[in-house]
Amino acid sequence: MKIIQNVIVLFMLLGLIAGCGNKANTSSETNSEKNKSIKFRSADVVDINSPYTKGMQKYADELKTATDGKFSLEHFPAGQLGSDAEIFESVKQGSIDFALQGAIPGSKVAGAFYIPYLFEDADHLKKVIFGSTGEKIKKLIEKETGVKVIGFVPFAARMLTTKGVEVKTPDDLKGLKIRVPETPAVVEGWKQLGASPTPISFTELFTSLQTGVVDGQENPYEIILNNSFYEVQDTLNETYHNFPVRTLIMNKEKYNSLSQDEKKILEDKWIEIAKYIDQLYSEKESDYKQQLKEKGMKFVKTDISSFKDKSRETTKKLATEIFGEEIYKEIESLGK
Repeated sequence: MKIIQNVIVLFMLLGLIAGCGNKANTSSETNSEKNKSIKFRSADVVDINSPYTKGMQKYADELKTATDGKFSLEHFPAGQLGSDAEIFESVKQGSIDFALQGAIPGSKVAGAFYIPYLFEDADHLKKVIFGSTGEKIKKLIEKETGVKVIGFVPFAARMLTTKGVEVKTPDDLKGLKIRVPETPAVVEGWKQLGASPTPISFTELFTSLQTGVVDGQENPYEIILNNSFYEVQDTLNETYHNFPVRTLIMNKEKYNSLSQDEKKILEDKWIEIAKYIDQLYSEKESDYKQQLKEKGMKFVKTDISSFKDKSRETTKKLATEIFGEEIYKEIESLGK
């Protein structure tokens, strides 16, 4: 009997040792998984010298530092991975992890930021996107598109360029074919101002201007300069018709695979980068403007109040329909 008891005790001890070994292996596997490096790819269509490109490069550095090298991000600017629409689809499918986009293809909510004269100025925009209203808008975009919205970054004021046509009042827009983002609300906004808006992919814009498919386009000084639009447009009309945003989106499944701490790092670091890009842009804007003058572009002062008056009711109608009355009222109140 004693021999049997000893055998039982021996098996119990062996079981405990094996269990400890399995726990050690499990712990080792958990630690290995925890420390496994994660590689991200991001894409954009703007020029390689853009503040947005520099911002994404800094974002990569900040993520690497904050995660002790676990996160690595490779950014592909200047349409290297396709048009805005192609990049967006790649993010949804997961072949690209992040994208920094303007009017997100298929998103009425993101496109509504581009409705003419929605914001009074850049400060008005920042109050919206960096506050509780911005959080509500992020949720709307996520529900609409199926991607994760990491955050927003201010985009500089947009100006209208033309070839040989000065636009001082809305009456001067009559018959002008203006390239706009492929966003219904923006198309409707420019129709109400009197133009003939024509949605065209950004990657096709230069050729469209060169061949006369469109008469003009609207973008910030930096985009006009870095994409050499001054070669096919000679007049810059300072309409200040829009203070939009660019949005950092992410593949939803990839985002959900991260820990809560890792998600927080992505979002918190982006707020820092958004403010860095905004500062960088502000410091360079006067230089962009001067360079465009040196390239021979004629600057035209517009009667902005006449544009605001003509667009006011349409802007309110479109923004209310897309954002909802509650969010639109918040946007409007933040501009006062």
